This record gives sequence, C-alpha cells and structure tokens, in this order.
Amino acid sequence: MNYKKYNPVRGLTLKGKLLLKSLRAIYRLYHLAKRPDWNTVIPDHHEDPLKMTLTEKLYMGNKYYYKAMIKADAGSDLESHFQKQTLEFSKPENFIPTAKITMSAGGDLIPYTCITPESTKHLWDDVGNYYFNNDIVLANLETVASLEHPYSAAPEVMLADMFFNIDEKTFDIFSGNHRFKGFDVLSTANNHTMDLGEQGVLNTISFLEKNNIPYTGTAKNKESLHQFPILERNGIQTAFIAATFSLNKETLPEGKEWLCNHRFLNEANPDIAIIIEQAKIARERGADMVVACLHMGCAYQAYPSAHTVKNIHNICKQADIDILIAGHPHNAQPFEILHHNNKQSLIAYSLGDFIAYDIFKWCHLPLIIKVEIEKGTVDSKPHTIISKFEVKPVYMYLNKDNELRLLDFMTLTADIDKYIKEPEVKKEVKELEHFFHNFIIRKHQKVIAR
Repeated sequence: MNYKKYNPVRGLTLKGKLLLKSLRAIYRLYHLAKRPDWNTVIPDHHEDPLKMTLTEKLYMGNKYYYKAMIKADAGSDLESHFQKQTLEFSKPENFIPTAKITMSAGGDLIPYTCITPESTKHLWDDVGNYYFNNDIVLANLETVASLEHPYSAAPEVMLADMFFNIDEKTFDIFSGNHRFKGFDVLSTANNHTMDLGEQGVLNTISFLEKNNIPYTGTAKNKESLHQFPILERNGIQTAFIAATFSLNKETLPEGKEWLCNHRFLNEANPDIAIIIEQAKIARERGADMVVACLHMGCAYQAYPSAHTVKNIHNICKQADIDILIAGHPHNAQPFEILHHNNKQSLIAYSLGDFIAYDIFKWCHLPLIIKVEIEKGTVDSKPHTIISKFEVKPVYMYLNKDNELRLLDFMTLTADIDKYIKEPEVKKEVKELEHFFHNFIIRKHQKVIAR
C-alpha cells in the first residue's frame, strides 16, 4: 500500500461508491490539466465557507476526495516539531498534592444518516466505561438540538451546504444510550451553531438546560455571555470557555453577537479578546484550571497548519490556558505540551470526529483523552497541575449489518481477525494503523491508554 496516494474516502453504498469514483475522475483530469501544487497545505488557508474562493473550495475537495494531505506547510518544520514531543508533564519539586480529579474529552458529535437507535445498540460496549467514568466528561456538540424543527443529518456523500439538527433519540446515542452518566459539559460553539438561526441556538440552550447539562460558547442573552460553567469536583474548580472560527455561511444577528463566541480564529492575528477576557473572569471566579474548547483548524490533513499552531500558541500564552482542545479538522491530529509563563499547557489540535461516520477514512479513528488534574501546594502556596495525560484511539466500526461500534484500536490491531471479517474494513484498519503511528502518537510518546 502506497500511503502517499491511497484513496482517502470509502463509499458505503453502491450509489455512494459510483459518485465518489466520478468525483475522483474529475479531480484526476483537473490535475492533468492544471497541475495544481497541492502536495502541501495552502499557507494561511482559513477554511471559512463564508469567504472561500472557488480555488479554495476545489482545494478542499482535493484533500477530501482525491489525496489526503500528509505534509505540513512547506518549510515549517512542523513534522519534526511534533515528532520531538515527549507528551510528559513534570511536577514542581516541592509539590504536595491534596486533591485529584480526572477529565475525559472526545471530539465532535455529528448526526449522520447511518447513526440510528437500531445501528448503535452496542456502540459504547467497549469504550463507554473508559470515557464516561470520569469526574468531568466533555465533548463538542456539533449540531443544533431544536426539537421543534425536523431532524436533519449528514448524507453519505456531502456535496452541498448541510444544516444539522438532532432529536432526543440521537442525543441519547451521543450520551451513552442511558447506560452511563452522560456529559458534564458540552461546547456549543462551532460552525454549525447557527444552522437554524437564532431560534436554533436558543432552543439548543433550552434543551441542554432541561437536561441539566452545562454548555459553553453560546448564550441566551447579553447578560449570560460570561456565564460559562465552572465545575467543582473534589475541591478543584475547572472553567470551560469556547469559541468558533466560523458559522459556515451564516452570520450572527446585528446587535446579538453574544449568541455565540465567533471570531475568525483561522486567520492571521485573529481577535482573541473574548477568550482572554473570559479566561481572566474564570480566574477571578476561583478557577484552578481553564479549559478552552476552540473550533478552529483545517480539515483532512495530518498536521495542523502553521498559522493554526501560531494562533493557538498565542491564545495559550495571552489567555493563560491550561488545556486547549481544538476541533473542526474531523480527523485526529498530533498533541503538544507548550511550556510558557512557568507552566505547561496541553494542546489537542484535533480529537477528530467522535460520534459520526464520515466517509473520509481518517475520521473513523477518533481519540479519547483522559487528563488527571491534581491540586496541592508548592512552598505552602496553592498550585494546580496536570499530572497525567493519556490517549485512547478508538475505531468507529460499521459492520456488514450496518451496526456501529466503537472498538479499542490497540486491542483491535493486536488481533484484527478476532473482531473484523470484511476485507475492505481490514484494509482500512491497516491504513489507520499507519496513520496513527506515523502522524499522531509515536513509539517514544508513551501516552497510549491500554
């Protein structure tokens, strides 16, 4: 298998496979005719549908349908940068711990037509305990939840603008099918926040409040703009703030910009004042840790773009963020520990799609992270640190009976014949194994949960 040229998408139905074959043929002709230089990412690509040119749209389609982007920005040295990461946290010499909690985080929750109550009966069997049995459980709700509007999910092959909306059954699937405690907090700031306009935002907030789930990144009125959650667990206060780089082709109503923390985070030198302000407010309210859920980055590429890395570094430093979980790329991307201001910040550039089923193969390998947070003292002064970090890669398996199941990826790859019979799926798992070990977690980065 030549992993530099392999087909990045896998159709599910005959219709889908024929459509993908046609699209790939069109891109092949386009390359022969114009020879675009798309072997590395386009510098400073913002990936905002509201502003994309035709060339940028074709570039997006090229990454998705034709050739996966395995190289970082030319001359950026990002490959070496991420390969050198040890992903180990160090404790201050005189640190005396007094309390400890765990936080787990998953990526994007997106409705797809193949995600149904019938297809997900065993979805959480293998990894549900690992994900949900933590003091704080976090994810990104990348859909509207407005029960007064029709359910709307992503089709197999996406060729037009999509507007998402879930019903209660789908939210139950996301939340563990009533077998686990569900979510402790959800980020609601992403490019699908405004899919049903202002009313969709307000209805989503009402839905989450009805289910007693704190949310961050959106607000129901101007007065609640800064009422982001600060969750107390075992005496440790953890704040959650959020923002998004895009609202697709939608915009916030004039005078109601408080509906969603929308800033152009994928552009050079973005306005990050709202992030800095909310992080400061969090500290003033007693937060020991500040977690930023930022919907930003570029999709369908192995590495984050150079300008994304620069922007995230600036946000961590200027807003004093402890844990920054980015999203939107849909596939997993590497991790980083940023050392600054006498602290260590954990950066997850993308955990990938979580509960979703995009036909792009890399999207079938979401990551669950677990962070151990300890509070104590250093020289008799209060101090809170990240003491442990681990990653559990999982495989979203769609079997021949159209049943979805999240499988522990390391267990799966150790004995693939035990779990999977379909040759096409086995081939995909082998491709994902190469992707994971060459781009996401290397052998010396001993953070894989087993």
